[in-house]
Amino acid sequence: MNSNKIKKKEDEKLEFCETATKVIGIVGVVGTVVGLLWLIGSESKKEKMMKAPGQDGYIVRRDFENSAKDYFKDLRGKK
Repeated sequence: MNSNKIKKKEDEKLEFCETATKVIGIVGVVGTVVGLLWLIGSESKKEKMMKAPGQDGYIVRRDFENSAKDYFKDLRGKK
């Protein structure tokens, strides 16, 4: 009877270890997927920059393309 209790405890420990290993594996996979999605998402939100025409430095390309005429007016100080 004593050996049955020992066997049962060993089985419980083994089952616990297997369950813990599965949980750790799932958490690792989920963490990896979330990390990759975060990296992909953060890359798409970066603004494209360009050298500022007529100046040193950089400006947001989208802003320049939307109003290049206004950019050059402001550069020359015209209103």
